Amino acid sequence: MSSISKKTRIEIGSGSVFEQLGLPNPEERLRKARLMNVINEVCQRRRLSQKDAAAATGLDQSDISRIRHGRGDRYSTDRLLNVLARLGIDVEVVQRHDKAGVLSIEVRELSST
Repeated sequence: MSSISKKTRIEIGSGSVFEQLGLPNPEERLRKARLMNVINEVCQRRRLSQKDAAAATGLDQSDISRIRHGRGDRYSTDRLLNVLARLGIDVEVVQRHDKAGVLSIEVRELSST
């Protein structure tokens, strides 16, 4: 057998992958991805099955599955924030542009007092 070697060029970007891919509404997509990540981390930390997470949030199991797999096109930012509220999680969303105009969105889970 012969082995064919292909060289692949990998470019490390900065900013939003959604913007780099040329997808519409990259800021909103990034914001929702960050929120879904927090939802997934909370469910994982609490060891919630999709069925249990659905019961806790008032969503269908299929909605939880979509969120777990990062398919957030059906959900608004407000809806994802409401899911976090139903889970009893407070978050802080920080959105900034650096001097070069590169977007940074952080979603931090706030600790309970």
